[in-house]
Amino acid sequence: MDSTKMRPKRWAIHLIWVVAALFTSTQLYLKVLDANGTESWFKLFWIQLLVWSIWGLFSPGIFWLGKRFRIDRQTYFQGVFIHIILAVLIVLAYLAIYSLIWNFLGVGSVNWQGFQTYFKVFFLNLFHWHFFIYMAVIGGSHALQYHRESEKRAMESASLEKQLILSELNTIKAQLSPHFLFNTINNVISTIEQGKSDRASGMLVRLGDFLRCSLQESKHDMISLKKELEYVRTYLEIEKFRNPELQILIDEKKELLHHRIPNFILQPIVENGIKHGISKSKKANRIELGMEQTDSSHWKLWIYNEGPPYASHKSTHGKGIGLQNTQDRLTQVYRGKASIELMATNDGTLVEIKLPLA
Repeated sequence: MDSTKMRPKRWAIHLIWVVAALFTSTQLYLKVLDANGTESWFKLFWIQLLVWSIWGLFSPGIFWLGKRFRIDRQTYFQGVFIHIILAVLIVLAYLAIYSLIWNFLGVGSVNWQGFQTYFKVFFLNLFHWHFFIYMAVIGGSHALQYHRESEKRAMESASLEKQLILSELNTIKAQLSPHFLFNTINNVISTIEQGKSDRASGMLVRLGDFLRCSLQESKHDMISLKKELEYVRTYLEIEKFRNPELQILIDEKKELLHHRIPNFILQPIVENGIKHGISKSKKANRIELGMEQTDSSHWKLWIYNEGPPYASHKSTHGKGIGLQNTQDRLTQVYRGKASIELMATNDGTLVEIKLPLA
């Protein structure tokens, strides 16, 4: 874990002992006042800060002991027993240092008799209190360890989930690319068989342009709407070689062109509009694409094509690889915050994609 994230926690640990010094010095000061004494609060505070600083010095070692001798399901009884022994030893060491300090402050020097007297008093009155302080520090060390481990597991889980999503998206994209390519090649072959070699050549040139752009952007999962529309135009230019009567209307809103959307998300919808709508009727020639912001948190893209209605309900399930993969990609990328609707109109089909604003 990053060491910079650790520093605030260490400062917080030291702050605990400062707060303890404030509390105990204030308590002693009030006792002095109650006994009509004249001891300075600042003097009491500095003495208590010195005393509590001993626990501050012990804390890193206690945290290490907490890490070394974990109390968990596998080592519960063993861990508790070890820390009881360690608590007794460390509290005795603390009381010894505590006695030395008060011996020095009391008589200005350290002597064995004075030390024994202070140690006996402190042992009888403070041992149990500081024993629980040790246990509290051990509890805090365990809580901090469990918190770090929980954060680490969460990060690992998020990383694995991201890898899974990317893997699924790559699988979907791998399905879409051959799907489009095979359809276009079939169209080129059909055009050649009809004796329209000039159109076929034009289609192949546009196909090369389209694939070149696609390869350049293939490493990006998200691209700008402006770039995606360039793909759509190139694809429709290929289709226009087959159907010169094709009418292409794209209503761009400049304020929305910078929004990023999944790469190659519109082409399969446009392709379905051509394949299942316009190509099924001699009177159908128009395909439209537009966009608008619907509210403060969403915007939408819509694609309309003339021709026999492709569907009479909103579900896209079972509607072929293009629309199904579009639905899957929206689900993976936006985690339920995007939707796609397929609606039949009197003279064609309308597809609406609702997306969240970044």
